[in-house]
Amino acid sequence: MRHVLITPLMIEKYAKRLVDRLKNPLLKGVVITGSFARGEAGPYSDLDIWCFYNEPLIKSPSLPELMGISLDMREVCLKDFRDVANGSKEYVAPCFEQLKIYGETPFVLPSRNKIKSGLITLLLSIDSRIKQFVSPINSYELLNDLMYILRIEHFLATSQYPLTLSELYSMQIEASNRFLVELYSGFLFGHNHQQRTEEEIRFAVQQFVQKRLSRNSLIERESD
Repeated sequence: MRHVLITPLMIEKYAKRLVDRLKNPLLKGVVITGSFARGEAGPYSDLDIWCFYNEPLIKSPSLPELMGISLDMREVCLKDFRDVANGSKEYVAPCFEQLKIYGETPFVLPSRNKIKSGLITLLLSIDSRIKQFVSPINSYELLNDLMYILRIEHFLATSQYPLTLSELYSMQIEASNRFLVELYSGFLFGHNHQQRTEEEIRFAVQQFVQKRLSRNSLIERESD
């Protein structure tokens, strides 16, 4: 859903309304993650909200509306959350990309081995989606996954996680990676004049994924 420019002040005011609506004895924490937490939300960004409770809720509270914004809320029981904490993008990214607006945040960075395993799983998932040749492909979703991979690769190499696209772009040595960051930026901020064809995007994503899967396969063979 396309929305007008959302300012930090608007998010701050909404966060207060949100906490007032959600607050109850079971609530332990409310965290905003994703592009809004990174400070680079575009016209089509969703507002990702995690709500953590001591026990499962019997009835979910309704959320206050934020005009023009799609809200994606996850209600999580802390006991279940700790059991499923792993190296997947869905868990690892919020460890870096989070804005705590109430209480505690339970995100704890998993081991590097778990993160690497999660990367391989994500690469295989992208490879499978690309090979299905289902048109139209979800270019934004694929590129969003690639941006996470670039970010976490940089973290594994330097212990630094680049939050903004400008940081991410400046850290790329390979022209193909810079091209993908530019491509994602175009989708994120609605620069339609920079839009590429589906086949161009598919090819760029496929090259990115195959390079990393081949490299991982080579490392595994060398360690045998």
